[in-house]
Amino acid sequence: MLALVAVALANADGRTGIFLSDLLTLRRDRRLVVAIAFGAFLINAAVAAIAGAIANRMIGQGVVALLVAFAMLSAAAALLWRGRLGPSPESLAATPPPALAVRVLASQLGDRSHFLIGALAATSGAGTWAASGGMIGWVLAMLPFLAFGSTLAEQHGARILRWGSAAILILWGIKTAMGAFGL
Repeated sequence: MLALVAVALANADGRTGIFLSDLLTLRRDRRLVVAIAFGAFLINAAVAAIAGAIANRMIGQGVVALLVAFAMLSAAAALLWRGRLGPSPESLAATPPPALAVRVLASQLGDRSHFLIGALAATSGAGTWAASGGMIGWVLAMLPFLAFGSTLAEQHGARILRWGSAAILILWGIKTAMGAFGL
């Protein structure tokens, strides 16, 4: 459940949903594009969850708590960053499906969602639950932007939601870091 909430908050800016929405308008093979995007997320989430489960057995819980705090704070920073964080949909409009799959998989590597999934999997060693919750949170955060398009992100309510999500992640990260130091 923590991964679901954390990933949903981390993606409140809708960058992934806007990217996928814009890409779907530029391409004719929409079902394949959606399958590629979801498959790329699942592969990266599984890798992050496995790495987190391995880290759970290798490092102490204080270090894991600091890792979670850093993941929360970096996700908040990514929310507040207004620049583009990946390839543009226009650059992928005419890309053949195998190359598109590689580009989307590579662009999601080390994404804030996967960093959160790995860090939260390290807290309990339950990588499967972290990856599943992260996937659900990612889909829930992306759905409004897929349904209403990229103009939704420019609405006043969306900006308030993005700033509120960043504030929650910052407070959550600070609380986790303080707990790691016994404060």
